[in-house]
Amino acid sequence: MIAPNTIVGGRYRVTRPLGGGGMKLVYLAEDLRLASRQCALAEMVDTFTSPETQKQAVAAFQREADMLAQLSNEHIPRVFDRFSDQNHHYLVMEYIDGITLEQKLQSAGGKLPESEVIEVALQVLDTLEYLHNLEPPVIYRDLKPSNVMLTPSEQVKLIDFGIARLFQPLSNATMIGTQGYAPPEQYRGKVEFKSDLYALGATMHHALSGRDPALEPPFSFPPLRSLCPDVTPALCELVDQALKYDVALRMADAPEFRQRLLAIKSGTPITMPPRTLSPARPQMRLPLSGVKSKEQHASAPTMLSNAIDTQCPRCGRSIPMDSNFCSFCAADVTGRLQTPADRGAHDAQTIVLDDVASPREFPGPIFQERRRRRHPGRAMALVIGGFFLIGYLIFHSSQPQPSDGDTGPDYGSVPAMPNPDVPNPDAPVPAGPPEPAHTEPREVALRQALNAQGYNSVHFKMEGDTIILWGMVPTEADRLMVQTQIFLVARIFSIEDHLQVRDNFFAEP
Repeated sequence: MIAPNTIVGGRYRVTRPLGGGGMKLVYLAEDLRLASRQCALAEMVDTFTSPETQKQAVAAFQREADMLAQLSNEHIPRVFDRFSDQNHHYLVMEYIDGITLEQKLQSAGGKLPESEVIEVALQVLDTLEYLHNLEPPVIYRDLKPSNVMLTPSEQVKLIDFGIARLFQPLSNATMIGTQGYAPPEQYRGKVEFKSDLYALGATMHHALSGRDPALEPPFSFPPLRSLCPDVTPALCELVDQALKYDVALRMADAPEFRQRLLAIKSGTPITMPPRTLSPARPQMRLPLSGVKSKEQHASAPTMLSNAIDTQCPRCGRSIPMDSNFCSFCAADVTGRLQTPADRGAHDAQTIVLDDVASPREFPGPIFQERRRRRHPGRAMALVIGGFFLIGYLIFHSSQPQPSDGDTGPDYGSVPAMPNPDVPNPDAPVPAGPPEPAHTEPREVALRQALNAQGYNSVHFKMEGDTIILWGMVPTEADRLMVQTQIFLVARIFSIEDHLQVRDNFFAEP
């Protein structure tokens, strides 16, 4: 924390802190070289131990700062300066006098009138259209209420372009934006223009309904009409479309979103003609058949899907057929969700699937065959176990059998001792200490997420930035699932794990 009246960089005198957290803090400062002009001074601190890594991060920081300095839009704060001092890095920006949309929601009781939400969304869409039309295009990636500033004249300013991520260790949290507002494809490391439209839809859903998606399981937005029956039906339909899990089912771009929103504002909603998926705007480029190299990834065919969601084989949630990873439990589903027809069509340049049955619609024998192929490690274990059993029977059948009345040597009555390496599936769940009552929003959200996944026997308590786990899970895969939920829902990376695994043999490979 920089103390007031401290002069930074020989030019900027700190007045007071404005906010921030973690590795980034923002201060109100005065520019001593330009008539004490007020500015926002963002301080970022890196913790790199490698000089080479720090050098690369600083170079990336300078490139992104220079890019931001070239932006010219009334809804984006201007960047005036950037500099570094050892492991402290500074960005000097235009000071915005106002409050965030998050603060306005809090002061308004959690939600805003429809007219205000539309006005804010229209200004955000003007900004997104400007960013998306730059060369090269800029995808904002972290649209949420706390990053939308409102001036006293109700002008919208988008703040925090995520430049602080350059000084943080690589993790999912720095790659996928903010839990609740980031779209599914961003969890897979794939972003496009429609990713920003999803985040805007999540922000509008929050502002209209008062339901904070950061406190709910990911991608679990109820239809807006069910929460807000008084909101214009066309607006509910528009927001719901922006929140479609499948990228291809959302509106085409920011101009279409804005055009439909203006029609709703004027009271004359337009009916958009049915859209066909265009190969020029693919949902995402995904490697087929487990292709991993950059060269193959760049030239691999693009699969576009029309409402062909299927179920994740691990958690059972609905995910697109062309997913490589489940966005709920992070299970690797590469190649498991394709039909035989899909696997034979790799030589096509673009494949559009309209009437493909999901796995639950396959006839019994085909579906059973795919289930057997799903876990080759289990099949191999069963084969090895079968050979072991046959060898055991052959060995004992070759041993001399005792004659009648001969019971063999008497070793006395030896009680059977439990084998600690073989878990007992009938063992009761260890009681452990009782789970404390959860009152913090993150604790409540995590408890709901674990219950929704069926982990009622998993217990936890939070001590600072650490979660302590105890109880029992069926497999090691379930242990990983629980930890994943903690990362995604509670945003906590320090775990003290005392979970017991009931059955290690059938753990996920």
